[in-house]
Amino acid sequence: MRIKILALGFLYFYLVTAVSSAQIIKEETKEPATKLEAFLATKGKLLIKEFYELGKASGRYGAEVEFTAVVMFEPGEEDKRVRGLRITVTQPGTYEKSETSFLDIEEVNSLLKAIDYIVDLSVKWKDIEKEYTEIIFSTKGDFMIGFYQKGNKQAAFSSSGRIGKANCFFTSLEGLDSVKAITDKGLKLLNEK
Repeated sequence: MRIKILALGFLYFYLVTAVSSAQIIKEETKEPATKLEAFLATKGKLLIKEFYELGKASGRYGAEVEFTAVVMFEPGEEDKRVRGLRITVTQPGTYEKSETSFLDIEEVNSLLKAIDYIVDLSVKWKDIEKEYTEIIFSTKGDFMIGFYQKGNKQAAFSSSGRIGKANCFFTSLEGLDSVKAITDKGLKLLNEK
């Protein structure tokens, strides 16, 4: 009887370990979600990476969202440039978290339109009582931006990452205006490159 119990215990332990290992391997071998991520994963080739700091949007308690325009290409392949934004969200605290997301240039316009929509909606709703409503825009590279309203209180936020996200809650909806201005600046720069 003891041998059967030990054998069942060992089998259970083995199966749990195997399933956990499979999940970790699956996570590590995740396909790149953006062209920028795919380009960064390129091995065995000479790559040129250009970075242009665009600015930061500040949030509550020292949190921030940092924007960088990115242009990458192989020497002699300048006509095949990969362009977009690198967005890093930093959440301070005892254990500071920082996560980075990439947006291909094709997604930047969608982000700008989403911010416009969110800002317009927040203005329309400012005098309307809401139980709780969220409006969120998510990118392929795991960047999110949005706002929520509970009662008459509104707040804007952004995050980066999938597991253990880094979050930034803006002190007011004006944080979205900062994000929009920086993103707009980035799109103009990327269109010139």
